[in-house]
Amino acid sequence: MSSEADRPLLQLHLEPDEPIEVDELTAALGALSHQYQNFAAREGWGGRAEARLLVASVAPGSIDINFLPAIALGAGLLAPILPYAEVVAKFTESLSKILEFFKGSDKDAALEDRITVKDCDDAINIAAPIAHHGGIQNFNIINGDVYTGPVLMMNSAEAKEVIEGASRTKARLLFPASRPHQRVSMVWRRIDSDETATKGVRSPDKGFIEEIDPDKPHAVLFTDEMMYLKAEMMADDDNPYRKVYFVDVDVSRVGDRITAYRIVGYHGSDDLD
Repeated sequence: MSSEADRPLLQLHLEPDEPIEVDELTAALGALSHQYQNFAAREGWGGRAEARLLVASVAPGSIDINFLPAIALGAGLLAPILPYAEVVAKFTESLSKILEFFKGSDKDAALEDRITVKDCDDAINIAAPIAHHGGIQNFNIINGDVYTGPVLMMNSAEAKEVIEGASRTKARLLFPASRPHQRVSMVWRRIDSDETATKGVRSPDKGFIEEIDPDKPHAVLFTDEMMYLKAEMMADDDNPYRKVYFVDVDVSRVGDRITAYRIVGYHGSDDLD
């Protein structure tokens, strides 16, 4: 069997603007591993338990992690049916399609039919380090001394698009009867500059969305993945009460009664006047 140096590697290259938390990086690596297992299963190389995405090396400086795709057989490792170069290329293409789908760039109906909640979580975790900390994230292919890349690029704005698209899709899969409201106008009735609610219906924030409920405001919540949106909404506005915010929301209800708005997308603001 050839050495790892003779095989093409998939490289994850991260250049964040600020340090990344260890939990975020490990979640991203776990999501990549899960996506490779799904890919290997679709290609017919055995079950997910046999698919392995190995860390071949980690380089200093910017975060460079090289992966070696493999299939386990007993106690050893067996190369996939296809040459490694083709495996790396096909997996990168598969991953790119999923991320582009959540960005809204790929309207592949067949892909939409097989997207799962776990795919949504994987995309969110892969995009989170750059979405939360700025910078860029690339996937490159390295074959010996030959560098091919980047084959998949993502900056901070694109990473946020992935997270927002995946969050909307996840909400639709989990709550199919709940129709999301896109690009509705919301004004704040109460806002806490420090605390952000992510769970339940007890929130320090209340928002008024006339086209959903013209009678009264409701609690405003953010999913764990979308907590950064509140900071973005507040960043450029000295007086948020004099602004109108254009948001995507899921409506939480108890029976016919609205209990909260869960914000899953943000499209900017304008002066209320």
